Amino acid sequence: MSTMLPCHEIIAQLWDYIDGDLTPARAALVREHLEMCERCYPQYDFQRTFRVFMSRQAAHPAPPALRRRVFQALLNEANS
Repeated sequence: MSTMLPCHEIIAQLWDYIDGDLTPARAALVREHLEMCERCYPQYDFQRTFRVFMSRQAAHPAPPALRRRVFQALLNEANS
């Protein structure tokens, strides 16, 4: 059994792990940690579920009124 990575390293790499952007060796270390860590696994589960939710929502375009409000808020922030 290898030495378990510290939680802060795991949390920092969750998106890369979920996206499949880690090397196979690093992904195995992260997976091993998640299987044993009660602190990190819920964060991983939330981020993975959030990614699935956002992927499904991407298929539904935002209503025009919402898009206008978002663009206006961005313009207002850029001009402040």
